[in-house]
Amino acid sequence: MKRDWEIIRTVLLKLEEAPTANTNLTPNKLPEYAEQEVAYNMRLLDQAGYVNGKFLESKSGNGAIHAAIVTNMTIAGHELLDTIRSESVWSKTKETFKSKGLDMTFDLVISVGKRIVESILAS
Repeated sequence: MKRDWEIIRTVLLKLEEAPTANTNLTPNKLPEYAEQEVAYNMRLLDQAGYVNGKFLESKSGNGAIHAAIVTNMTIAGHELLDTIRSESVWSKTKETFKSKGLDMTFDLVISVGKRIVESILAS
């Protein structure tokens, strides 16, 4: 399964919109994406320390995630979202990676996003 930056951004935006500090965001609350893809990307965010969540893998041993719940964003998650929240910054960030033929990693997305924000502020 692939890391999907649109899902990652959407998960972070949904957590930020939550009315309380702890919520129960599950994959079915993002119906525009396949549930397994959302669950996988939620787990990536959790493993990287951007969110806190709980995951239960299927007993069949095929790696499928049976249940996924993300409860809140960490400080690092807020920092990541602050870098990619703006639609214009997000579009420019994606275009930068596409034009250079590079893969998007968490560290590079933050770095490129910050540079784009700095260039906007400087103009």
